[in-house]
Amino acid sequence: MTDASGRGAPLTLIMSLCMCLAAHGASAREHDTSARTFGNDVFMAGSNVVTDGSAGDALLAGGWISTSGVVQGDEVATGGQVNLGASVEGNLYAAGGHVQLDGKVGRNARIGGGHIEIGPEADVQGGLTIGGGDVVVNGQVGKYLQVGAGHTRIDAHVGGDVDVASGELNVGPDAVIDGVLTYYGPQPPTVASGASIHGGTHYVERKHWGPRGRHRGFGVSAWIWLVGWIIAGTVLLALWPGFARSVSEAARRQPGTALLPGFAVLVCVPVALLLLTLSIIGIPLALLLLCLYLLLLPLGYLAAASAIGERLLARLHSGAEILTRQRILMLIGVLIVLFVLTRVPLLGGALRFLLIIAGIGSLVIASAARHRAA
Repeated sequence: MTDASGRGAPLTLIMSLCMCLAAHGASAREHDTSARTFGNDVFMAGSNVVTDGSAGDALLAGGWISTSGVVQGDEVATGGQVNLGASVEGNLYAAGGHVQLDGKVGRNARIGGGHIEIGPEADVQGGLTIGGGDVVVNGQVGKYLQVGAGHTRIDAHVGGDVDVASGELNVGPDAVIDGVLTYYGPQPPTVASGASIHGGTHYVERKHWGPRGRHRGFGVSAWIWLVGWIIAGTVLLALWPGFARSVSEAARRQPGTALLPGFAVLVCVPVALLLLTLSIIGIPLALLLLCLYLLLLPLGYLAAASAIGERLLARLHSGAEILTRQRILMLIGVLIVLFVLTRVPLLGGALRFLLIIAGIGSLVIASAARHRAA
């Protein structure tokens, strides 16, 4: 998303959706946490989220999260304090103020946050990508390690190459890197005497290693927003599957028609807001409409991504019934692909714009159809 549409609004959207999910589970009010299952998949949100059993896929959002047991599929977790001790057989996506990983990950892990620590018992068998303020990596990493951070310390065994863009890099005495260590930073890394770097060290001086560097598109904020989109889209499909499907169908069946109302809303609403601010009476209404407008932009993006997933599922299943969890997993895959494509220079901006207006148009068409049916 662009700064105008994807920086302020998604956070509000994600928080609102998580609050709705918590309120939806009134039976769990004692712990202010809601839990729902679809087959073997688990969805939980609230102030304290604790899992200690077996699950297919797990999607978790909360102030404090603690996981254990086994996750047979993928795990997505976002919150303030995130402690990940479960054994995840698939991929792991996590974001939070403080993220601690102590479990095993069968495939790849993508983590973003303020303080991130990979504990000595952690074992990521695939690749590990981290974006954070303060990053500490211990344990085992199977294929590769990528880090973008303010301060980084590595004392792990990495089975492949390590790429770090950081203000400071310390390599501990127990570190074993089977590949090449490439470091982008303002000064050379500090490497302890006991560290073993089999492929050697390649240092690239970069005074502006952070937001102005080449890792800008895949920095910590980008990964956090990706997890945010996944959380928001999953909760929407889980709580309002009927309306979500109708919006996806509107975009899938008439994508060209959806562009016109989407473009009209995108252009006309700001003009209407400006006119309302010309009068004192209209200012409160303008502020309310502005909040709704900012909420509509990320909803449009999610609607477009959901429509793409719906089209792919329709081709894969050839008329067979599509389950909600299948829609959720496909949406996650589409969001990850779009996350990469929308960061391509020039093409990415045009793609974001088309997705937003097509999604908004689909929301308008689906809402109008429901109003006529009522």
